[in-house]
Amino acid sequence: MKLMKTFIKKNFGIVLLTVAAICLQIIGTLAVPKLVGKLIDHGVTPQNQTAIIQIGLQMLVAALLGTVAAIFSSYLSALIAARFGYQVREAFFDKFQQLSIKDVEAFGSGSLLTRMTSDVDNVQNMILFFWQLIFPAPIICIFALSMTVMYSATLAWIALASIVFYTIVVYYLVKKGTPLSLSIQPKMDRITVTLREFFTGINIIRAFNNQEYEEKRTNDTFKIYADRMSRVNKIFAWITPVAFLLMGVVYASILWFGGNLVANGKLEIGTVTAVSEYSLLMLAYMMIATMVLVIIPRLLASLHRLQEVLTADVEIKDAAKAVCLPKTTSENLVTFEHVTFRYDKSAEPVLSDLHFSIPKGKTTAIVGATGSGKSSLISLLLRLHDVSEGTITLAGRDLRDLRQNEIRNAISYVPQKAFLFSGTILSNLQMGKEKATPAELNSAMEISQLAPFVATLPEGLNSFSAQRGSNFSGGQKQRISIARALIKPAELYIFDDSFSALDYKTDAALRKALHERMSHKTLLIVAQRLSTIIQADSIIVLDKGKIVGHGTHHELLKENSFYQDFAKSQGIS
Repeated sequence: MKLMKTFIKKNFGIVLLTVAAICLQIIGTLAVPKLVGKLIDHGVTPQNQTAIIQIGLQMLVAALLGTVAAIFSSYLSALIAARFGYQVREAFFDKFQQLSIKDVEAFGSGSLLTRMTSDVDNVQNMILFFWQLIFPAPIICIFALSMTVMYSATLAWIALASIVFYTIVVYYLVKKGTPLSLSIQPKMDRITVTLREFFTGINIIRAFNNQEYEEKRTNDTFKIYADRMSRVNKIFAWITPVAFLLMGVVYASILWFGGNLVANGKLEIGTVTAVSEYSLLMLAYMMIATMVLVIIPRLLASLHRLQEVLTADVEIKDAAKAVCLPKTTSENLVTFEHVTFRYDKSAEPVLSDLHFSIPKGKTTAIVGATGSGKSSLISLLLRLHDVSEGTITLAGRDLRDLRQNEIRNAISYVPQKAFLFSGTILSNLQMGKEKATPAELNSAMEISQLAPFVATLPEGLNSFSAQRGSNFSGGQKQRISIARALIKPAELYIFDDSFSALDYKTDAALRKALHERMSHKTLLIVAQRLSTIIQADSIIVLDKGKIVGHGTHHELLKENSFYQDFAKSQGIS
């Protein structure tokens, strides 16, 4: 509920205005039955024509007031719901940007997607229902019951008894159905994950002829969700018939007892009419409100799930006195000083006592077998994780003292797995530099060997790119990713095994272009293919998270047995 309190505080003005509009709507609604009773008591005779006209005008004013207020309150309710969706999704998106990779994996991408879409929609709908259907109900009941007591205490007991009985029934049903309702959203998470796996893995499913198994797995997920929803609906299905039964009993009781009181001269017919209208109005609003109340458990579950993300501790955050990246005059741009890293405090180190420097204006390479810790090292340099021990400095300053946006502005990164966004090739390249000039685009495409491929496309740079770049081959995606990184002006360019999908001819041409046109830049190349890094100024050899060799290709080939075995396995001598 903390999330709702924050939202109400932020939008207090519009909330107050909505309350006022609903109160005016209620006044108009409650005034009509009273005026109807008054009209009946006066009787429709020529002598009462003036009074009838006055009462009729009053009814018209009350009806117009209620109608205008209802329209205005509906607009304000929709506005509040829309604002909630906008503000929470904005806060959710900002928070998501702050979460570490570990935090994102802990929540799960499917769960985060459901929270940002389905959960926010649930709360938005509930806000709308609350203002329109739930909030007016208790106010109408209190005022209608008070006015009934003023007319007749005897008839008021009938209305009060019906309200109490209905409240007890609803409380019992809600108490019984709430645990089931709370368990529904996690099932929706599972549906999202299952469908996502099905759609993204459709090629593998078909390749292994595994359609029947996947169909069964998907249907089982749907069945679990449907069974849970069915059980909830069976419980809450009692609300409406109980309400209609009560309305009939109350109406008959008021007519019975009211008729006797009228016959004894203790009440007027108009009073009985007004009391019956008030009683039916109370029960009608309560019935509508309780039909909406059944989804409150889901609202609370959704609020809790949103709150869980928005209040999650941020693992990687800027220091209280974070500084901007200084200009370095040092020979070394990056230095690892006895760095050790663990993904969990109790786990074995992934990287152990790494101590090396990346010289400015030079090409440094990191090689090692799968699982040697190369990608973990890069994630530390990008500060996607913090070191467990030791220090990493950039331009002479500890990464933890620098603002994260400063670190990532200074580094241009090509990931191991090329990822493209839906749009065009140009829009993906412009992520590196939004206002890149044609000359900068051409230079990056020539170095990355992307230009020949783009030249074969009818629409050139404006050619469509599907989500994840699924309409391009692995090598084409890598070339676009490399070009995107080269366009970005940066202090350090990192290539995380980003040449692996290129054929040998393209790989050789790209390495040559990098050597000739970016020799003055600081490059860090992570690779398994030694042919990619032979020309590097310095090569660091990793094995099981430790440095087992450091030097040039020729030095390592002469003196390092591990590197010699690595080279021999790739036919390099």
